[in-house]
Amino acid sequence: MPGEFPRSVTTFPDLHQAHDRCGCSLVACEFEVEPEQRAAFVEHLWRAGAGHGLVLDTCQRMEWFGDILPRVEHPPRTVWSGTAAFERLARIAAGLESRLLGELEVLGQVRDAYRKFAELSGGNARILDRVFQDVLELARRARRESGLDQIMTSWASAAVRELLSRIEPDAPVAVVGSGQLALSVARRLAKRGRRAIRIVGRCPDNALRLAMEVGGFAGGLDQLSELLDNVGGIVCATAAPHPVLYARHLARARRPLTIVDLGLPPDCAEDVRTLSEVVYVDTGFIERQMQQNWEERRRRAAIAAQIVAEGARRWQEP
Repeated sequence: MPGEFPRSVTTFPDLHQAHDRCGCSLVACEFEVEPEQRAAFVEHLWRAGAGHGLVLDTCQRMEWFGDILPRVEHPPRTVWSGTAAFERLARIAAGLESRLLGELEVLGQVRDAYRKFAELSGGNARILDRVFQDVLELARRARRESGLDQIMTSWASAAVRELLSRIEPDAPVAVVGSGQLALSVARRLAKRGRRAIRIVGRCPDNALRLAMEVGGFAGGLDQLSELLDNVGGIVCATAAPHPVLYARHLARARRPLTIVDLGLPPDCAEDVRTLSEVVYVDTGFIERQMQQNWEERRRRAAIAAQIVAEGARRWQEP
């Protein structure tokens, strides 16, 4: 089937072999997989490597961190081991490897990946569990002590601020997506007033859980047109490798309509971006708004990077 990743291509050596080969207690690798195979490949990595590591799957990266190195027919693009692997994950969690330097959402994405690892390992990987906790603590400390958290906004807060500045106070809004970024967007919308929030996701169960949290209602992508009926604003925040929102889905939406598209690649098709009476705000615009404090953020990020590097060095010490 298209998009299905073969079950037999990934095998994990036993822990002893991995340590003999890598000479370290933490290894990491980065993969590039065709978009149509990505979801199946990620799920297979989680299943095959249960208890041996975590998969960090975001719009910017797909990386494995664990006490073993997966062997796959599709070779990794980059491999890290020992201190370099520890520092890599801590830098990601601190927002130092993000397109928007210092972004907030990625820390939550790493935390979510850690929770899934802990669930799958069932408490049987205490050493690796401790390593991941150390990484998260180091990333939080780097952000706190460098002051990054004091000046940094997030994609979600910037998107919500831009959306609400352009729509009527009573206009219903929709969030397309049900992952970490969509969750952050929906929570911020819920805090900014009592308006109807509609959640549309590829996984209806995830969308429903999110909708229940923010007091909205939800559905799957097959209900997109119905859920966008009369909305005045939309935030798209999926990890889809292709557009999910087309002009035909917007026939019953309000005009004027504002769409903030946080997808990379864009969640909106070209026919959406050129519709009359539709204001289309892309990631480039949001990023420019967030870059206003660039010099100060870069200075604080350099301090955070020093804290992470020193923490990684100390972690490796006997």
